[in-house]
Amino acid sequence: MKIRAADLFSLIDSSWDKLQSEYGENYQSMNLDFFNSLARHIQQNSRNKYKLKGATLYKQYYLKIKEDALESQSDFIGVTPIYLSALSHFVHDRPFEEIGIHSISESQEEIPEFPSNHPSFPSSPTILLPFYSIIHPEKIHETGFSDFTKTILKEIGENENIQLTEHTTWLKDESINPTGTHKDRMAWEIYLWYENEIKRQINSPEGKIALKSLSLISTGSAAYAIQDLLSKKGLPNLRVLMDRGTNKELINSLQEKDCKIYLCDLDSTALNSKEILEKTDNINGIDITYGREFDALRVIYYDWLSYEVLNQNPDWVFIPFGTGDLFTNVISTNSREMDKKVASKRFFGNKQILSKCNFIGAANNRKSSKMKMLYSAFQNKAIDKMNRKITNLIEKSHCSKTSRVIVVKEKYLDSAIEIAEYFALNFEPSAISGLGLFLQLSDNNDIHIKSNEKVIFINTGKCKV
Repeated sequence: MKIRAADLFSLIDSSWDKLQSEYGENYQSMNLDFFNSLARHIQQNSRNKYKLKGATLYKQYYLKIKEDALESQSDFIGVTPIYLSALSHFVHDRPFEEIGIHSISESQEEIPEFPSNHPSFPSSPTILLPFYSIIHPEKIHETGFSDFTKTILKEIGENENIQLTEHTTWLKDESINPTGTHKDRMAWEIYLWYENEIKRQINSPEGKIALKSLSLISTGSAAYAIQDLLSKKGLPNLRVLMDRGTNKELINSLQEKDCKIYLCDLDSTALNSKEILEKTDNINGIDITYGREFDALRVIYYDWLSYEVLNQNPDWVFIPFGTGDLFTNVISTNSREMDKKVASKRFFGNKQILSKCNFIGAANNRKSSKMKMLYSAFQNKAIDKMNRKITNLIEKSHCSKTSRVIVVKEKYLDSAIEIAEYFALNFEPSAISGLGLFLQLSDNNDIHIKSNEKVIFINTGKCKV
């Protein structure tokens, strides 16, 4: 298998630190003696599970990194999975898949391209969310949270059905993306669509390029991410249909990016693609909100993100539910892998765990809510439609029976905001709706979590407008 050379070097470097700090072994350089000692300690720690040879680590990996991979145009290196696993368990006491190291396929379709300045898989981190540290009475008292939040945390700590440990709760952090949200992944797929369209037109008999403008209904972050990339690539400016009540500062920020903004009352009636194009003065263009031309693309807006989450074998995934594209991508990607006899090269998950995973969508159906990025006047229909789809997946044993999309109550979102600020997360209210829903389900005793289970909250980030 191939992984990034930098990932392997990081493991070796951490092993050097561990030998020095925990075993008092000092070496002047990463020579053969160092690797022989490292192999010996790995073998002892694993009770002979990993029988490694120091010479193999030294010659095949370390020297290869120093002399080849890091010096050439490629930053990948071939490794033996058992050696990689041994190093990961020695340094982190966890499988290499859980610390963000994954193999890279040599086929072009499977090589990551996002983010463009540093393509990687995974391209955003999953970090430990130390929720466990704030549910003890003495800690709750020190936090400065509101009485309501303190009460919820106290009840969680006392609830025998919610067995949290220090390694239970994790955060998939999309806030590090170029414009600050998961919508950057959607933007990248749209840019690739344009790129393919240019190639298609060049290779046509006429050989002329005539690119159409795109239209979109947006609350802001998707429009900002898409326009940011289109502008950088010299592609037609995005035409955005927004509600009349949209914040003027947000509109100004989008216009400064050269977005063409059109306002209307989005609550009055559900618009179709033709109507969206008419309202954005783009009759001959393409609507990417509902347009059939983008049906196939919507399925893969967040496919890489989906694999990044699924490969960590979560028992629970809490996902903000707005348009539903992100939730659909995650749960559908999981379902497709359940059906495959031969897994995708991007999939490293445990089907036994993932077939029982609880996929929980956190939705908002109130215009007055702080979760503005999730709101639509017709959200209840979208929620019902998704829950019907989930029922079909439950019947196929592709997810847990408790998987569903649920509306988050505002008081629980407010508590989630307090907690997210306490942990210094980069977010806006919609982005951490999953955490709010977790608090809501916990407070109502509608959730059972075992001590060995893993919970992932997807933080969709905060737009850098």
